[in-house]
Amino acid sequence: MKRVHFSPHRRGIATVLAMAGVAVALTATTGAGVSYADDGKPLGVPESSLSADGKFFTPGPNTLVKRNSSAAESGELSTEAPSSISPAPAGTTDFYWIKNAHWISQSCGTDVIQETSGGGKTTLVLTVDKTVSATVTKEINVDLKYVSAGMGWSVTSTYGVKNETRFEVPDGKFGTVQAFPLYDVFEGEAWSGAGGEFPTGKRVWAYKPVGVCFNQWVQ
Repeated sequence: MKRVHFSPHRRGIATVLAMAGVAVALTATTGAGVSYADDGKPLGVPESSLSADGKFFTPGPNTLVKRNSSAAESGELSTEAPSSISPAPAGTTDFYWIKNAHWISQSCGTDVIQETSGGGKTTLVLTVDKTVSATVTKEINVDLKYVSAGMGWSVTSTYGVKNETRFEVPDGKFGTVQAFPLYDVFEGEAWSGAGGEFPTGKRVWAYKPVGVCFNQWVQ
């Protein structure tokens, strides 16, 4: 499956323009209020930048990426981490363990967590302070408690994302700012056996919310 990731050192993300005009009060959409275009794609996100499953996108020239934590922060070990186990009975599925987990990149999610818009000349101000759930994709059916143990942080928890952007809308234009979650992406290997002795060749990816991707544009 195609996965879209990007490096935190990647250049070319948008720089916020100088603040001018009257600040517009933000309009938030929360919970299930995700904003999508008529074709089912997130507004302001080019289709070419979307991952194959439509859950992530690579930031383009309209995207400002802002972290609220350091690049490979471990966090707390999950409370659902497994205790010692006995070998599986004959004929049952092996246990899978996650080994060699490491940070590989960042990705923006496609769920809009907050947005604002307005006509210029004005300055759109969007302040985000939300909690977002971690997520996992995997090539093999691994219990999430083993994924948490292998990653070193809880993949079933929610994490705070907090940041702000200011975007100048020129006179006669209509501007929009949408906030998406920013994730640190971790990759691990799935090993089988009671003690995780046997490599499966399969991988697991865990996505930890660490900031905000602001898409901002005028029309």
